[in-house]
Amino acid sequence: MKLKGLPNRAYNILFHTHTVSGIAISFALYVIFFAGAFTLFRNEFYQWENPEARIPLVKTIDYNAVVDQIKAENPAFKTENDIRMVLPTEANPLLLVRGQLSKNKKEVEYFEAIYNPVKKTYTLSKGNEGAASTIGETLFRLHYLQQIPAVGMYLAGLVALFFAFASITGLLIHWRNIFSKFYGFSLKGSWKQIWTNSHTVFGLLGLPFQLMYAITGTFYIFSILILIPGVLAFYGGNQKKALDILRPDGAIVLKDSSPQKSYKGAVLKTISQLEKENPDFGISSLSIRHYDREDAILTARISKSENFTGNGMITVSLKDGKKLINIIPGSKTYVQSVLEGIGRLHFGEFGGIFLKTIYFILALFTCFVILSGVLIWKEARNKKEYTAKQKKFHHRVTMWYLSVCLMMLPAIALLFILEQTIALNSHRHTFYVNTAFFSIWFLLTIRGATGLKEERKLMKFTLILLGIFSVFIPLINGLMTGDWIWTSAVQGNFYVMGVDLFWLVTGIVSFGILYLMDRNSNRAISLKGSLNSSSIRQKPANKAEV
Repeated sequence: MKLKGLPNRAYNILFHTHTVSGIAISFALYVIFFAGAFTLFRNEFYQWENPEARIPLVKTIDYNAVVDQIKAENPAFKTENDIRMVLPTEANPLLLVRGQLSKNKKEVEYFEAIYNPVKKTYTLSKGNEGAASTIGETLFRLHYLQQIPAVGMYLAGLVALFFAFASITGLLIHWRNIFSKFYGFSLKGSWKQIWTNSHTVFGLLGLPFQLMYAITGTFYIFSILILIPGVLAFYGGNQKKALDILRPDGAIVLKDSSPQKSYKGAVLKTISQLEKENPDFGISSLSIRHYDREDAILTARISKSENFTGNGMITVSLKDGKKLINIIPGSKTYVQSVLEGIGRLHFGEFGGIFLKTIYFILALFTCFVILSGVLIWKEARNKKEYTAKQKKFHHRVTMWYLSVCLMMLPAIALLFILEQTIALNSHRHTFYVNTAFFSIWFLLTIRGATGLKEERKLMKFTLILLGIFSVFIPLINGLMTGDWIWTSAVQGNFYVMGVDLFWLVTGIVSFGILYLMDRNSNRAISLKGSLNSSSIRQKPANKAEV
């Protein structure tokens, strides 16, 4: 079945722009999608990366006592400034407290305290010292290319923008025979044909997902640039008025001269009351302003993970319990719904584990589409009109691209091993883990691009490393923490067990693919040898016959 396609001139223009834009962003786009696939589950594997979080969920915490404990041991804690708390969940039963320390009369230093509600102790990190665990944060930042100073996030936005363009042009150039290619998919024929069919079929399957990610990713990163015209047009350039709509709690004016006053137990009491009034929603985070002043206010973020727009905000005065802001789903403004909705859509924060799994699979589909596009580009230039020097250049570029992408697989597996083997009690833990991760990824990339001359050898090398590292992950976890797969199952640590099982299965699958590659390779060599020997045996008979 063929549909009416583009005119030849338009087709040729779009084909070449699709190829050029795809090649230009391919390896950066692969890194973004592959890191993003794991970032989807950063909350679910937090207990694995931080053994301190392998505790029962404590539902009732005296938040006033937590703040007072931190204040007593850190007198520079500016409790009159914003205090933010991320409340414990099943995936992460630790309480996260963020605040500010006074360095001098004019400067403040931000800190992050991770509080263990079972032991009633906390670890505090200041400034850029880093948190107690690394994997989720590292991959989250890598998803936005934030490891590149100053411009990394904007580069990721440009890549997302070009990806939207490449997706649309890809659809247009394949439109006329998209159904015939889809239903006629086969692994037979030349390598160029195989990669082309694979690129088209998997690109079509993941097209809605890819467009969604390209558009939401671009909007998410460049949202400030998109909002500027609206601020100029509707608010006369007054940025504060626009921000007050997005964060109305920040618009509440509190007096610096407000007298001191203590609200012992008021935070927990307020939360309990809000939970009774909103039984269908859970409180995900808190923000407290003027904690030890008479005009103290508490802002609670409520959420329902199953709903697309299931977020809300309630601000309460601790003095009299009066609600100053009451934004619940169904009463939010258009701007508030859209901006929060884009974030939830981008990270799959509605629909639970099932939706995240679908996102993960589609992200891997997209990674395959990217790699197949690079291989199409290379095979399309393996023709007589290209000189040997040009073919060598095309092959070298392909090997570098593939090395950057494929070596990311074993590097991420190694990141999990590094997380458990490098001392957690070191304030330089994040630095050491990240340095080792990126250094090893860099060295493996050089090894793959320069030491291995063929794509097949590069793939086998990747599978060997991935298989070894993946199998070692549950082994290292058991040796370092005593939580083996079976003990995690008995203790109910299903998030820890799930991560171990995932990597164990990944290792087994890697070795399985490697075995099939070797078996097919040996079969091809054996078949080629038998054909050669058969032709040799036939020559004397033919000669005698002549």
